Amino acid sequence: MVKKRANKPGHSANPLYIWMLYVIAVVCGAALMGLEILGGRLLSPFFGASVYVWGSIISVFLIALSTGYYVGGIISDKRPSVVYLAGFIAAAGMLTLIIPPLAPPLSRFFFSTGLANYGALVVAMILFVLPSIGLGMVSPYVVKLGVAETVRLGNMVGKFYAVSTFGSIFGTLATTFILIPYFGVNEVIFSLGAVLVTLALIVFAYQRLWRRTALVLISTVLILMAAVTSPTLAVSMQGMDMVFAHESMYNDIFVGDQGDIRYLMFTEKLLQSGMNKNAPNMHLFNYTKLIDEAAAHFKPQASDFLLIGLGGGSIPKALLAGREKIVVDTVEIDQAVIDVAYDYFDTPKQDNFRTIAMDGRMFLQATDKQYDVVILDAYNSLFIPYHLTTKEFFEELAVTLKPDGIAVLNVISNPEGEYSRFFKSLLKTVNEVFPEWSIYLAEDADSSSVNNIVLVASREKLDSPDHIGDFIQYRETVDFSQAMVLTDNYAPVELLSADLMKKF
Repeated sequence: MVKKRANKPGHSANPLYIWMLYVIAVVCGAALMGLEILGGRLLSPFFGASVYVWGSIISVFLIALSTGYYVGGIISDKRPSVVYLAGFIAAAGMLTLIIPPLAPPLSRFFFSTGLANYGALVVAMILFVLPSIGLGMVSPYVVKLGVAETVRLGNMVGKFYAVSTFGSIFGTLATTFILIPYFGVNEVIFSLGAVLVTLALIVFAYQRLWRRTALVLISTVLILMAAVTSPTLAVSMQGMDMVFAHESMYNDIFVGDQGDIRYLMFTEKLLQSGMNKNAPNMHLFNYTKLIDEAAAHFKPQASDFLLIGLGGGSIPKALLAGREKIVVDTVEIDQAVIDVAYDYFDTPKQDNFRTIAMDGRMFLQATDKQYDVVILDAYNSLFIPYHLTTKEFFEELAVTLKPDGIAVLNVISNPEGEYSRFFKSLLKTVNEVFPEWSIYLAEDADSSSVNNIVLVASREKLDSPDHIGDFIQYRETVDFSQAMVLTDNYAPVELLSADLMKKF
């Protein structure tokens, strides 16, 4: 006679119990992957959207998952109860709720210590490892509880891993294509934490554990109130009045006023663009003025301009205001930045000015048009996207230029000294395609100071004056002994700029 298998305490043989385990697996899988995607966006305003940030996030989550699987397997053998599982989920949810207020001060502190790219790893470990361990414990726990209800071990394990993976896929796609484009990162993280806590509360209520339900609910409300009202959630706008804030697919965009001056920022560290509200077409920053004057000097009869990178529109506004019968095309990867330039920085809407929401390199590959002047000003945080720094990119740029055309590049670096590694490598790469070039310093005559460097490059001989307006040409011999040619295969832009990060 076959004996009927007894259920363990805390288990139920009814299908509702199994479905509850399925729901837990799906929701926790989705929350884990959503949190991983959001982690990179949360740290990028402080450390840049670099490979180091994403490498740090992925590593921390893998460490947490491995730990969660191991610990969850041990505890599930000792305490095979859905109540304990709900407790771990509630803890993961509450730890998730405190991530947004902790991220800014931690990121500022570790950035300021000079850890550079390693700072992202430290901050990611502090913020994400504990809630991710809690979510990692879910899979072995769910399997343990589920297989206790059936003799079909392989079938049940396969189903749980399948639904958990489905949840992970759903969380990844929903966060990438829906949540980040339409909601703020902080709000989405708060929502994930609230969902996890709610899931735990439902389990407690299902088990009629009312005291635990009340305790978790009260604790969560108190944590959420403290987190939402925390002053660290407010972006440091350097004493500015916030005018606009938006998290787009590519940037955290802030517009702030300081008297008559309006600024655009993509991070807390760097002013991206600026405008005097009483004179919107005038240059506020020296480097944009230098780019304008360099283009006027080297190509006074230019009629076709291409800008890669829009920002607040300072350069195209000045070009259009100071020249007649010209056409300006501007390529900006982020449609939200284009909208902000029009809505908040008086960027003109006229027939001879076109904005294209597209990656700059993709545009070069797609267009058949040739230009007299191509201007590259595509900084996001402290870095130029690496694919806009390689030899292959400049070869594509050269095809887009007319034979006597010029390329004008803005680079944050210095031509000599401890912060010059990136600029020297970029210049060596440019020299592979454009044998003629001139260097001008926009902000500081001291060549060892971090500066906005404007590099003018051409395939034909350049008439290089000692100065353009008030800007001095850098005429010293550049030492390329430690420089490299950047290629699509190898362009360690973040590594070359690591010393520069410590300066901010």
